[in-house]
Amino acid sequence: MLVEWANELPTSHFLPIDHHIHGAEADKPNVRTVIHLHGSCVPAEGDGYPENWFVPGKSATYYYPNQQDAALLWYHDHTLGINRLNVYAGLLGLCIIRDPVEANLNLPSGKYEVPLVLYDRFFDKDAQLYYPVSPDPEKPWIPELFGNTILANGKILPYLDVEPRKYRFRVLNGSNGRFFHLSTSNGPAFQQIGSDQGLLASPVQLKIASIAPGERADLILDFSDHTGDQVILKNDMLQPVMQFRVGKAKVTDESSVPSTLRAVPKIAESEATRTRTLMLGEIETFTATRLACC
Repeated sequence: MLVEWANELPTSHFLPIDHHIHGAEADKPNVRTVIHLHGSCVPAEGDGYPENWFVPGKSATYYYPNQQDAALLWYHDHTLGINRLNVYAGLLGLCIIRDPVEANLNLPSGKYEVPLVLYDRFFDKDAQLYYPVSPDPEKPWIPELFGNTILANGKILPYLDVEPRKYRFRVLNGSNGRFFHLSTSNGPAFQQIGSDQGLLASPVQLKIASIAPGERADLILDFSDHTGDQVILKNDMLQPVMQFRVGKAKVTDESSVPSTLRAVPKIAESEATRTRTLMLGEIETFTATRLACC
């Protein structure tokens, strides 16, 4: 598959750029982009390297083989120094890879398979996107952001009319820093059937679905026992997220969730040829963190 990514953005950025950050120096254009298809098996020249950005009026064409297991991927801006701002501004979306194994499972499909992009944001008094800044006007960067409003597919507190049957929700956490811990009020529990790189070996029953920034979750919700109900999808913070309005009409649901989804071979630790110890830590000092983040 060939995709041309065209930069048709305006020439001025509406969010605060800190020119002290590596990759966002003052000699670089404020508006530029390059797209990374997150989770894709793709040649290096089409991976959206952070320094391969292009400016408004320019484009880049990438080849995506799509020779991988069925999965929910997502594409997002990858520009060095300002990718957090560009993603926050809306440069993200979903990409669904299909394969015959998934097609033969008889999972909910068509209008019963619903993409769901969740993220948190701030808005100013004019209902425009707002990105907080540090106390130093010359260095507006902040280490991470937790907005006070959750959006689902770009809407605040939306609702979805559903039938009393099974639905498949392809969920992405598109937040900059917030983890979601999703549950339903007076509604069904989740069956998770997939994660970042595709289907799980078998469904997992969950009362709470925890999804990190950039993570995907493939979830089944069965509304068959909630005819006429209003089911709330909520988060542990800033709840609720959205509402499901379950219809009263009887329906025939021919979809299924098999007990075995896909063979997922495990790699034995004994097969490792080298052992490495990787330490992950967050540095709280302002200067060190500024250099480490983009």
